[in-house]
Amino acid sequence: MAPLSGTTRYIILTFAIIAGIAILQTPSSNSEGTGNRRDEIRWQPETNPSIPSQDSKEFVLSNEPCPNDIPLLEPISSPAKNLELSVFVDLPGAISIVFLDTGDGYVAERTGLVYAFASGELVAKPVLDLSSNTSTEMDQGLLGMAVSPDARWLYLNRTDSNGSSVLSAHSLGADIINVGPEIEIMVVDQPSAMHNGGDLAFDSQGNLLISFGDGGGLGDPYGHGQNLSTPLGSILRISIDPESWPPHRPSPGNPDLGPESDPRIWVSGVRNPFRFSFDEVTGDLWVADLGQQCAEEITVLSPDEAGANLGWNLVEGSRSFMGEPSKSLRAPNFEYRHGRGRCAIIGGFVLRDTPHQSLKDRYIFSDMCAGQLMTLDLGRKSEVTSLPLFVDQPVAFGRDSKDNLYVVDLANGVWLLRNSK
Repeated sequence: MAPLSGTTRYIILTFAIIAGIAILQTPSSNSEGTGNRRDEIRWQPETNPSIPSQDSKEFVLSNEPCPNDIPLLEPISSPAKNLELSVFVDLPGAISIVFLDTGDGYVAERTGLVYAFASGELVAKPVLDLSSNTSTEMDQGLLGMAVSPDARWLYLNRTDSNGSSVLSAHSLGADIINVGPEIEIMVVDQPSAMHNGGDLAFDSQGNLLISFGDGGGLGDPYGHGQNLSTPLGSILRISIDPESWPPHRPSPGNPDLGPESDPRIWVSGVRNPFRFSFDEVTGDLWVADLGQQCAEEITVLSPDEAGANLGWNLVEGSRSFMGEPSKSLRAPNFEYRHGRGRCAIIGGFVLRDTPHQSLKDRYIFSDMCAGQLMTLDLGRKSEVTSLPLFVDQPVAFGRDSKDNLYVVDLANGVWLLRNSK
């Protein structure tokens, strides 16, 4: 073969350089595919919502005096005197806890750190650190956790640094500290840092329920609570498989709520259902929804009440707000008025096979502003009893495989409820 001339070599070299630059400047098919895949699991509003006006009707109603017909919470003293709280995990900033069995599990900090604990002892180094991509503005942060029924996956509900709610999955290995990297399951854009919801729970059929608040603003000025085309202002019910695509789908048996409705919605019309749980005996869903400025509410939904509309922002509990109570709206089973230091309900669990017999078959809850532990018996004219137990900032409850009860305290860590000696 004859050698290439200098001119020919120059042309080839120039072409190679140009081609190399073009390759470097062109997004790879992998990165483009990743972006497109994220869009497939992401909810975004069709248009960017405008900033709510302080002249809006929602804002005005949110600053009116509360009606007197909402009852104040007046618990009676519990006869249980042999209960105490002992430190289980010393971890200020803790916001959620899940168990693999009695002494092993995971505890999360609001900042985006997740720690493992084994035999009740906290592992010093976090098993997950999502703090660089977690916002903690106002109601945001790493808010909820759940372990899949087969214990293969840890699920997190958090707000990323862009202000979007992200449901992620992390594989679990035989070693408790072996937690896999983030696999995004769902992304929901939030219009503000308020009312992001945040809880996760599996039902008896293995479906995951996830809560989203109305997205903020006084009085739900964006109208999400009564908008069935958005996941905001709702509790969703989804089937999940992190190893397939898409990684989540609407669960079989979800209600058909009409044209253009989100088929993942299980419950609508909520303001900020920060905590909810299932009664393991009846399958009822207990939803504790934080109110606007007047009422905190608990609604107990049987399995055949799929698609229930809890009324926000037409009503706040039983109080008329932007509308009026009606038969189409599911009234709360229990509510209490803000006052006496109470302002934000923190829902817990119905205690069935509890080692504390004085609490058996009662629902335990607290209020973040007051900190006292209380129990509710809906079968006895909604009798509420107060326990002689307080924590500084209750934000969640937890249960292990033996139904021992734990209280997550944002100010201090996790407390174990036990019988005193």
